[in-house]
Amino acid sequence: MPRPLTLDEIGLRHGTDKASSNHNYLEFYEIFLAPLRDHALTILEVGVLNGASLRMWEEYFPQAKIVGADILPDLKRFERGRITIEQVDQSNIEQLTSVAIKHGPFDVIIEDGSHMWEHQITSLRTLFPFVKNDGLYIVEDLHTNYGPLEANYRGIAGSSCVEYLKKWVDLRVACGQIEIEKTEDAFLRTYGRAVQFMTFYARACLIKKRLPHQYNVANVGRPLAEAVSGNVVAVKILAHLSYVGDVLGQEGFVNLASERFAFQGIAIETTQNLIEYRVRSADGTWSGWVGGNRFAGKRGESKLLTGVAIRLCSADRPYYDLRVSCRFKGSEDALTVASGEDCTSPYGAPLCGLQIQLLRRLD
Repeated sequence: MPRPLTLDEIGLRHGTDKASSNHNYLEFYEIFLAPLRDHALTILEVGVLNGASLRMWEEYFPQAKIVGADILPDLKRFERGRITIEQVDQSNIEQLTSVAIKHGPFDVIIEDGSHMWEHQITSLRTLFPFVKNDGLYIVEDLHTNYGPLEANYRGIAGSSCVEYLKKWVDLRVACGQIEIEKTEDAFLRTYGRAVQFMTFYARACLIKKRLPHQYNVANVGRPLAEAVSGNVVAVKILAHLSYVGDVLGQEGFVNLASERFAFQGIAIETTQNLIEYRVRSADGTWSGWVGGNRFAGKRGESKLLTGVAIRLCSADRPYYDLRVSCRFKGSEDALTVASGEDCTSPYGAPLCGLQIQLLRRLD
């Protein structure tokens, strides 16, 4: 069986200027993109030109949805198969946001548009919030921020995109030394430390998004079931909820009132790691069993859970009783199951509330 073509080999075949015949970005990109090659990604590229790089992404990522955004209306002709083209002025925040809402969130965004400093910064500020957690944002052609090219690409900008990225680097590298709350720029204040790394290359910068875990312990809603009497064992539930983020239920339940706040993932903590659990995604597939407060599900990918199963570890089953209560979208009534039983909606509705009651047997 022949080896798969590299990203650069595919790029050369399609004639993109990202290949080694010109900018030579692709060998660098492949370090980060190769592990994602067979994933069902959503990719946005700002700047279509002749469609060569879109065709390259389509071939390299056989399961991906590819979105191209460009100001020229006639580039719709490059639409085909998994490639969609949207007409967008990248200096227009509303238009960028509209495309991001329509097609995002994105696993990868490549900004290869006008190269005007203002447009590079505007696109970064507007689109980075629509990058999935652990997703990538790439800014290309940053050499336009220097030397003789300044005159053509400065436009009305007061500073270059590279200078803006350097401010971001300061906030990330100087973690604990710079008070980020005093940063005037709202984007940098929000995302200054929400990256795993920023990697600079000749003419380009690659940023990997990594949101810090923040727990909301002030509001976890109401219990789903009446309190039980007996030798109760403490249970904590970390739930990642849509529109909220991470919520920590320190008394064994998370059940916010609104059905908007559906579960996307959980981690469960007990003393001595007494239980293990798995989750069901919207397509009906189950994760593997995990325990020890490990996270099951997804963060930042808008993938909702439609069920959970929680069980006592085998060695602990003779000594404890476990009851799991779930609330699903469209119903006010909780569904209660015992240890090891699947707790799912018959209609595949998202999980909106969870309570775990764990008791040590007295006999």
